[in-house]
Amino acid sequence: MVADSAGRPLRVLLVTPDFPPGLGGVQSLLHRITAAMPHAEVTVLTPDAPGGAVFDATAPVAVRRVRVPAAPAKLRNAAFNARGLVALRGLRPDVVLGGHVVVSPLALAAARRFRVPFVLYAYGKEVLGGPRLAAWALRRSAAAVAVSRFTRGLLLETVADRPHPPVHVVYPGVEIPPDPPPESAGLAGRPFTMVTVGRLRDRYKGHDVVLEALPRVLERLPDARWVVIGDGRQRTQLEERAARLGVAHAVSFLGAVPDAERDARLREADVFVMPARFPEGEVAVEGFALVYLEAAAWGVPAIAGDVGGPREAVVDGETGLLIDPESPERVAAAILSLATDPERTRRLGEQARRRAEAEFTWQHVAGELEGLLRQVAGR
Repeated sequence: MVADSAGRPLRVLLVTPDFPPGLGGVQSLLHRITAAMPHAEVTVLTPDAPGGAVFDATAPVAVRRVRVPAAPAKLRNAAFNARGLVALRGLRPDVVLGGHVVVSPLALAAARRFRVPFVLYAYGKEVLGGPRLAAWALRRSAAAVAVSRFTRGLLLETVADRPHPPVHVVYPGVEIPPDPPPESAGLAGRPFTMVTVGRLRDRYKGHDVVLEALPRVLERLPDARWVVIGDGRQRTQLEERAARLGVAHAVSFLGAVPDAERDARLREADVFVMPARFPEGEVAVEGFALVYLEAAAWGVPAIAGDVGGPREAVVDGETGLLIDPESPERVAAAILSLATDPERTRRLGEQARRRAEAEFTWQHVAGELEGLLRQVAGR
């Protein structure tokens, strides 16, 4: 490990309610980006979780767990904010990174205790869901990190014209498979295969719109298949809807699967489809969506909603297609346009992988984040 000008690595304290072995995009992002920081020593302060001790034993960063009650998220977060400071004995961080706005009270208290800067991490949905807390945390931070330009805009809206520190964009990263992507499943004579990866918890992922598009797709491609990875409260509704639409035979709801199986499904996919949107009556937004990059890493082009963060994760006409996410007709047309033009699909997939390799490796984005934290800590 290379030392900084003070003769030692940068010491980072990450305070977060979301960390493995918990599942989710934020958990994966915080784990991978802190582990990949080239010249930093990271300590993670997070609530206890089933399987936490086993994970922590081989984790690439130091993890301190805080005992909190088995309760809904709001109560667990409140307990974490109240109890977290007692677990900080013996630490001497150079900077505190608040991994989620809901634990910014604890992160800020830790920063004040150690007399070091506090940096806020923002994703999108939590800013919309708690704009007053987001504004409070931003105005008390030395700087903030947003996962996209879109999220940066959401965060700045919370403070309007009031003074605030700089908000920097650091995109998420992705693991690039060591071997080149295989030939398209469709070109190999197998059924045209679409894959979606996302929890079936909220409507904003757009699973229902893909279902409504499937009858049009199957009229032209009777053997087409849609593989859905992820689980949640909406699964039963989606399965019933698939049956009513007469497309259940073409849809495989796999539930939550290990990463190896997810990667195997992406490797075999022709396209990744997730028309994320802003559904009426739901506080939900896709700040960036790491899953688009995960598909790109396997050379799979994406069909995404032309909204918010997906506009930055997918380059329209170069790494995939951006479409009206509220329109089943547009979703079906996008799917069919790629299914009937395998050469274009292959080209988009290759370009998606090259972009992921050039701009979104974990080493690249972790270096950006560490550089920002060093700059803040050195002020």
